[in-house]
Amino acid sequence: MPAGMNFEYQIAEQDFIDAQALAIKNSPVRLVRWTRFVLPLFGAGLLAFLIRVVVQQGFSWRIVPASIFPLVFLATPLLSRRNQRQVYAKTTSLHGTLSLVADEDGLQFQGPTFSSRILWAHFYKFLEDERSFLLYQSPHVFNIVPKRGLSTEQIDVLRTFLRRNVSPKS
Repeated sequence: MPAGMNFEYQIAEQDFIDAQALAIKNSPVRLVRWTRFVLPLFGAGLLAFLIRVVVQQGFSWRIVPASIFPLVFLATPLLSRRNQRQVYAKTTSLHGTLSLVADEDGLQFQGPTFSSRILWAHFYKFLEDERSFLLYQSPHVFNIVPKRGLSTEQIDVLRTFLRRNVSPKS
């Protein structure tokens, strides 16, 4: 294994959205995970109930305010995705070419407007899926390293560094 390895990558909007989905899917907070499926299903159930009431009893203007809750629950994933797009657009440190140097001491992240060195002991955990690595510094703060711009060798090297140096926590 090399003593250190340099990775250059870019985080596109879709990379950011995919990383957020991975973080939400693996969140220790149940309500956060529920925003993906449970709340929209609950909203669909409420909306079906309201439609049934309208069919059985006829239309009433009182149903209009009551329909706000199911529509909000149904729209939660869309509102979340819209918010994620806005966060990506406003976070200039995610734009442009970024670099990551991994070595036995830790990771160094660098971009057009920042540079930071983070020792391995500071990392809380990491997650990986087919599209990206999420490197957690705390339960709610993570760095994104998309895989799409990395070679298979670079992915393997980074995975090895992470498995060796970041203790798994759930």
